[in-house]
Amino acid sequence: MSRPVYAIPPSFKNDNLDCNSIIKYLKYLEDKDASRVLTTAGTSQFNLLSLEEVYCLNKCIVQNFNKEKILGLPILSTKHLLEEIKKLNNLNATNTKILILFPERYYSDEQILEFFTKVCQFSNYPVYVHGNVLRKGRGGVYEYSNQLLEKLSNIDNFEGMKEEYSSLDLAIKNIQNLDLDIIVAGGSMRRFWTLNPFGANSFLTGVGNFNPQHSENFYTHYKLGHYEDCLDIIKNIENPLFKVFMKNGWHASMRESLKHMGYILEDRKPFITLSDTEKEEIIKSLNKII
Repeated sequence: MSRPVYAIPPSFKNDNLDCNSIIKYLKYLEDKDASRVLTTAGTSQFNLLSLEEVYCLNKCIVQNFNKEKILGLPILSTKHLLEEIKKLNNLNATNTKILILFPERYYSDEQILEFFTKVCQFSNYPVYVHGNVLRKGRGGVYEYSNQLLEKLSNIDNFEGMKEEYSSLDLAIKNIQNLDLDIIVAGGSMRRFWTLNPFGANSFLTGVGNFNPQHSENFYTHYKLGHYEDCLDIIKNIENPLFKVFMKNGWHASMRESLKHMGYILEDRKPFITLSDTEKEEIIKSLNKII
């Protein structure tokens, strides 16, 4: 079992990336015992960042967070992805991994294995796959199979997956018996609770992004087998917050909360602007757990 993972959102000032606020947030997390951070396509808003801004966000984290870093990269061709990995290689970062999205439709396992073999050979850092649902080239969707993940695990320098299965049943079916670091997505301790017996050994935090002690306490209790304490955190802290935040949109609620806490200055359009009523409901819920 590995420690919780904290996804890092960008802050903006006058429509430019605001590294000062990001540094302030990283210090807050580290001071509260967070030991693993991550950038990723969703929370880190790669869709709203230029390639240079994604690099600057990752560089900011490398230079200002002393513990483990998992650096995401956006959807890119093999050629352009290797160019971005080269820039990260040149940072000579310590305690660092990279998180990669497969950029094409799924046609075969061999296509994905060839891609990740090249990435793993080129990267100075261990590689994780962002296990999102892929569109199939011949129609339908594809979710990473246990057989493919086992093959990936045999590639030198391949280390893990950020799972994003569309159902718990599919996750349970596909993550078992793998020598990989499986990070549960969705920010849910409850989802981790369900998937840990089948092979998940870490989780993206939800409530922990606002108060890391909740995620770190859950981790400690779970590791020690204090399951009643874990259920208490889920029931009385996670579930009430998730009810409000999911109603108003997780990412919108997260960003509004971090604005309230002083770790995000502004959003970048076309990100949603919440109503005053929605903001009040979010902050009321937030104040109960910080």
